[in-house]
Amino acid sequence: MQKTDDDLIRLALNRDTDAFNELVIRWEKMVYALAYRVLGNKEDAHDVCQEAFIRAYGGLKNFKGQSKFSSWLYRITLNLCHDWL
Repeated sequence: MQKTDDDLIRLALNRDTDAFNELVIRWEKMVYALAYRVLGNKEDAHDVCQEAFIRAYGGLKNFKGQSKFSSWLYRITLNLCHDWL
């Protein structure tokens, strides 16, 4: 049975890096696609994608679960794109 995002977040908060890697695998295409749509450059989109996951990992303890993880990650990515521009 596949774990939910909430399950993976709980595990990642308990220092399970494999759980966070699962979140990366699950959402990396969406993050990259968003960054590419906004920035229009593959290399910049790749850099922003990497930074979005770094920020998400660092801020995971602040994720309150009031929205979906994907929405929170989308917002991080969009903010990074705007900063990049």
